[in-house]
Amino acid sequence: MRESNTSNLWRKLTGSTCFAALIATGALTPTAYAQEAEEAFGGLEEIVITASKREQTLQEAGMAVTAIGAQDLERMGATGFASFAVRVPNLGFGNESDGRFNSNSPAIRGVFGDNTTGFYIDDTPMPASIQPRVIDVARVEVLRGPQGSLYGARSMGGTIRLITQQPEYNEAYGSAHGTLSTVKEGTMNWSVDSSINIPVIDDKLALRLTAYAGGNSGVYDREYIPEWTNAQTGEVVENTGPAFDTHENVDSETFGGFQVVAKAEIAENVTFTPKFMYQKINADGLPFADISPDNFTEKRFFDTDEPGSDRWWLASGTINWDLDSGTVTSTTSYFDRYLNETEEEATFLHNLFNNVIGIPLDPLEAPLDESEAYTSLVHETRYTSALDGPLQFTAGVFYQRTKNHLQYPPALQVGLNNAIDAATGPGVAADCVNGFCLTTPDLIFVTDNFFNTKEYAVFGEVTYDITERVSITAGGRYFKTETDAVIDSDGFANSGKTHADGNTSESGFNPKIMVQANVSDDVDVYASASKGYRIGGVNGNVPEDLCGDELDVLAGPSDAEHDTFRAANRTYDSDSLWSYEAGVKTTLADNRVSLNASAYFIKWSDIIQQNRLGCGFQYKNNAGQAEVKGFEIEMMAAPIDGLTMTFALGYAHAEITDAGGTPGVTVGDKIQGVPNWTVAASSEYIFPVSNDLEGLLRADFNHYGRSFSSNNGDQRERPAWTALNLRAGVIKEEWEITLFVDNVTNTHANMADSRSIAAETPGRQRIVTNRPRTIGLDVRTRF
Repeated sequence: MRESNTSNLWRKLTGSTCFAALIATGALTPTAYAQEAEEAFGGLEEIVITASKREQTLQEAGMAVTAIGAQDLERMGATGFASFAVRVPNLGFGNESDGRFNSNSPAIRGVFGDNTTGFYIDDTPMPASIQPRVIDVARVEVLRGPQGSLYGARSMGGTIRLITQQPEYNEAYGSAHGTLSTVKEGTMNWSVDSSINIPVIDDKLALRLTAYAGGNSGVYDREYIPEWTNAQTGEVVENTGPAFDTHENVDSETFGGFQVVAKAEIAENVTFTPKFMYQKINADGLPFADISPDNFTEKRFFDTDEPGSDRWWLASGTINWDLDSGTVTSTTSYFDRYLNETEEEATFLHNLFNNVIGIPLDPLEAPLDESEAYTSLVHETRYTSALDGPLQFTAGVFYQRTKNHLQYPPALQVGLNNAIDAATGPGVAADCVNGFCLTTPDLIFVTDNFFNTKEYAVFGEVTYDITERVSITAGGRYFKTETDAVIDSDGFANSGKTHADGNTSESGFNPKIMVQANVSDDVDVYASASKGYRIGGVNGNVPEDLCGDELDVLAGPSDAEHDTFRAANRTYDSDSLWSYEAGVKTTLADNRVSLNASAYFIKWSDIIQQNRLGCGFQYKNNAGQAEVKGFEIEMMAAPIDGLTMTFALGYAHAEITDAGGTPGVTVGDKIQGVPNWTVAASSEYIFPVSNDLEGLLRADFNHYGRSFSSNNGDQRERPAWTALNLRAGVIKEEWEITLFVDNVTNTHANMADSRSIAAETPGRQRIVTNRPRTIGLDVRTRF
């Protein structure tokens, strides 16, 4: 790949300066140690979380929680989900849907699949696929294990919460932040953001404003394929499409957004907090590697752009009413998202005709578009007690209505009818006898999908202190869900026009029980059993002509058996699991060390399995059972003032125990997307350089063990991978200037398989991977 002179110069400057800074600050370390020894040691800071919907310290919470505060997020250079996810034990990566923007599917403790991990911004549940920038965030909380009682559906594996900064009444202050970097295989990246807190009326009204913008260089190049091989004759054929020069950095992107939050005291002890958040990403192409994660060249017949955009906004209002006996919190929010993406499908269609159907045609350009409009209305009101005595409780009601309009506009491969007729005879393309239902000329695929879901719930938890040191918590959530769908499709890939509709309705109860004991002032132990669930849904069409061979295997060889199979799989029910967990939380060495550990066992029933077929379509069904067992260890230490170290270790053994009759799935298969080991460690040292200047050294390391993914019925091993980030800088009064190197070893990780918007071309899987080595400068000021 060619790089600009500016990029090369910047890389040399930042690389040399960062290396010099590391040496210089390292040389000052002995002096710093001597100075620090004279000062009093402060120990670890207390971390307050709201995972149980009431304030408590991290060490008090009777659950496995990873909490990352605002300063730690800033110092590690966190920008999005992947930045902090590597810090969390037993948190895996996955891609369950089409394309890029709608496919992120994190898995906690081996519970993999779409909608298994809850994602919240403050009190609002959001699609786990969104990728909000980590800007003006107070902390991130990752709750491991099912959260069925307090958080409901989509939290059967755990919940990720982004807690945003709130306005303050009596102080005006703000911050500004910028980065400039260069990425190997690409050119320049940049970002700027700023936040400001504005008191409007003392003790009555305050505003908090945040805005950000930036751009990331692409790293993939598109290269022309000049010829192809006729699968019938072995003849090498020249590509008749227009030749093009290598198109560099085709996956560049820009992003921007803002947040506006107000806090107003509208009555004595009553506050109202309205909030509006907006974000948009524009991408030039899909950031996926072909075949292997270290391949940065996309070989194509045509220079077909694959742009996309993702725009969403969230409006919410929260009322907090503080009473002598507790707090009433009521939140109503509305979320609106629109995304669209394009992928070239000429390569897939050419392979289909040449190698499967047996009609070698010259490549014809064929872009495929996908768009999705998603809205969600959510309301939750809860009461959290603050009673005198041994009894405390939380009780609330919840409602969510989501509407999802998934659309593939008419995808045309111009000239296909004529090409087929020229190769096989006039009228064959449209006769619907030979597998070609091109009754609408050149139409490959079009579909309109409407999904509506409603969820109602009543939930609560009660904690009773049996003694001063032993408590028991019991709770649960009664829920009712309704889902209906209408799906209309047409085109060659759909075997002509089809209509499908269906609805599901379910209700149930998810219980939880926990016993917790304060063995001493520094040691807590707990044991819990809890249930989690995930909402069912409705499937689309699996076309006869294109998927007939696979339907023969799934259902039987006759058309009647195919119809029976499709009718039986029109809908699928919710799945559920029981999780059993025991843990210990300790504070050691005069508050210099915290050491937490947990072990768990999960029994998962009626698993909703995504069955991806080689014909490019897929369906979901309830099949089989699985077990997951493992453990986690998390440690934080501050051996001397200024030095903070963290370590996290996770292990998950997740496998199928009952295949449930699903073809291609056998007992003992590993659950997809689940690394067997996760390891993360960080070390940050801040030391005095002069009277008004401090130095900063930081390293972040992570390791993911091997895992498996599946596409087109083929289970694939994803190798283990390791990454290292380094940062060195100086802090002076309100300024921080840091040089950083992300992905120091330039690791190319296979993080997931992309299903592709069209269908995976055999032998050319598209792989989700991390960014190559990035070197840059980070500047932050507070005022």
